[in-house]
Amino acid sequence: MWRFAERLFGISLLFVVPFCAAQKCAAPLAGNESLCATEIKAWAGDAEAQYQLGLAFDRALGVERDCHAAADWYGRAAHHGHPAAQNNLGVLYASGCGVAQSDSDAVKWYMRAASAGFAMAQNNLGYAYELGRGVKQSDEAAVHWYREAADQRFGPALANLASHYMSGRGVEKNEPEVARLERLAAEQSFPAAEAAVGEMYLTGWQVEKNPDTAVHWLRRAAEHGNAPAQNRLGELQERGIGIPQDRGAARRWYEKAAAAGLLVAQRNLDRLQTSLAAEQ
Repeated sequence: MWRFAERLFGISLLFVVPFCAAQKCAAPLAGNESLCATEIKAWAGDAEAQYQLGLAFDRALGVERDCHAAADWYGRAAHHGHPAAQNNLGVLYASGCGVAQSDSDAVKWYMRAASAGFAMAQNNLGYAYELGRGVKQSDEAAVHWYREAADQRFGPALANLASHYMSGRGVEKNEPEVARLERLAAEQSFPAAEAAVGEMYLTGWQVEKNPDTAVHWLRRAAEHGNAPAQNRLGELQERGIGIPQDRGAARRWYEKAAAAGLLVAQRNLDRLQTSLAAEQ
């Protein structure tokens, strides 16, 4: 099963973005009319504008990334009860980006957002319980919060819940439920689940074996950047299983997966290149 390795989505009340009345916005935003307008709303106390400004600094959307500024604006929105800002503030605390690293503060903000029904925070809180980061480790609590997010069809939570049903941690082991949850997560375009469903159809686990359907899901995962799926698709294309044989295309899939750091893909690439060179 795949673990949620996506980016967990900070409060530094001591940091305040300098405001220039003449410019109507802070210096880093002076050249961006849209962000300037957002900042004016944010200074007026608009929680959504504060969140959007935090997001811009967090993800370098029209401005250079600045974790301190992101934490400041997320913090302002979070104290106004904005669930997405609370969640993202928690992520900054978990990573120590723009604020002093603190798992307990991360959990505090996840809990506020999760209690408001924000699925991403529910998933992040489940992950904190699973690892025992900022809270006492509890598989049962992890399953509870993953299920809360999964009920909202949040892909990573569906896959995380599937992982617990597969291992029997915090819940009774149930392989048919694993397959159902992975399929639901795949339908939400969660790449790891798309790859898992592809493997299910490739091997016939909990479904009727179907190489064509396997290739469909593996291709979706590969196109979404999932390195194991890219490698598997390369293997299938090299052998012509469920897809026309094309060693050139297989090499390109191996190259993508190898560039992502997947060692088995690098070995496959080296082997294929050696074989192709020997045929010339």
